[in-house]
Amino acid sequence: MKQEKQMPGIDEEQLLKPVLTHIKHKLMILSGKGGVGKSTIAACLAIALAKKGNKVGLLDIDLHGPSIPHLLNIPDILNISPEQKVLPKEIMPNLEVVSMECLMVDKDQAVIWRGPLKHTAIRQFIGDVQWGDLDYLVVDSPPGTGDEPLSIAQLIPEAKAIIVATPQEVALADVRKSITFCHEVDMDIAGIIENMSGFICPHCGKEVNIFKTGGAQRTALASHVEFLGRLPFDLGVVEAGDEGKLVKYMENQENFYNKVFSQIVDRLIQRLEQMEVKPVFLDEIRRKNSYKIAIPLKEEKPAPFLTTCDEIAMMHVKDGQIKKVERITPSEQGPIRPKVFVNLGADLVMTKDMKEKAKYVFYKNKVGVVLDIPEATPEELVEKFIKGELGGK
Repeated sequence: MKQEKQMPGIDEEQLLKPVLTHIKHKLMILSGKGGVGKSTIAACLAIALAKKGNKVGLLDIDLHGPSIPHLLNIPDILNISPEQKVLPKEIMPNLEVVSMECLMVDKDQAVIWRGPLKHTAIRQFIGDVQWGDLDYLVVDSPPGTGDEPLSIAQLIPEAKAIIVATPQEVALADVRKSITFCHEVDMDIAGIIENMSGFICPHCGKEVNIFKTGGAQRTALASHVEFLGRLPFDLGVVEAGDEGKLVKYMENQENFYNKVFSQIVDRLIQRLEQMEVKPVFLDEIRRKNSYKIAIPLKEEKPAPFLTTCDEIAMMHVKDGQIKKVERITPSEQGPIRPKVFVNLGADLVMTKDMKEKAKYVFYKNKVGVVLDIPEATPEELVEKFIKGELGGK
């Protein structure tokens, strides 16, 4: 893929919005460390979702050590459409794949890129690929909490993480870092999967806990994160991955591993339904007996964005009237992020413009949003909102 130059002031949201609006669920597969089977689970998850009749895309953004092409036996270079869009490789009905390795003529060529180049490449992987309408986009990221998962958090506001772990304590310490990372970048966690949790001996049928068991479940419970299930260590999966035959291996629904995986996918689908975020109806706020409206200001005028404000006007409304006005200095609240307004107890945030990520965080926390507000004092803006002259319904 040709590297594009980062143009000053480029609006990534506008570049990616035409693509992302056609993708219902975006899932990033994370692991705190390597060797936990993250890429295998990403591939198996994409296969299992496709087998349930969903349209699925699998995106491999492990730029330095992509595993997906080997696991799924994709030796070919990806094609480019006449519109200069990358055409994903269809490996089975309902499942298409894109990987960095599929864009390279020399598979042994090392990718030596710094953060900004990685970010640009990942943006192109999303925006310059002809994904079409998808029910799920599964993103396989490299281990850790580096540039690649950070780029996904920035580029796909509503992306949700699935953290893969093995049961032993040395691995769980890294899982806790992954959980912290998700909290720091305001990424929701769909759940944790404990991989290699027990080994069923093919000869005697006895279960042996090679790496202990239950550690990831205890970590999920302690961290208030959903636990999606335990997957056993399965030699058949290892062999199928080595031979590029995971799709064929997943066809056998009588296999114990596949039965367990199907249950995990069912829990994930149910979990995503529970996590669905919807906009807050503004009339619901107006009908409240009392509520707070936060307006970020820049030099006494409505700020262009949340992050550019030098003061926050917190307007207390009761019985349809402004009862109290507070002026809050952002520096006292730390870096200006959506959570600052949530923690201040705002029921509504009014501003000129807002990033999609911020909007998502507000809706998730049941905070309403009004954009494109005119030049006016906070008091005038709130009066207009109370009368229904600003913000619609």
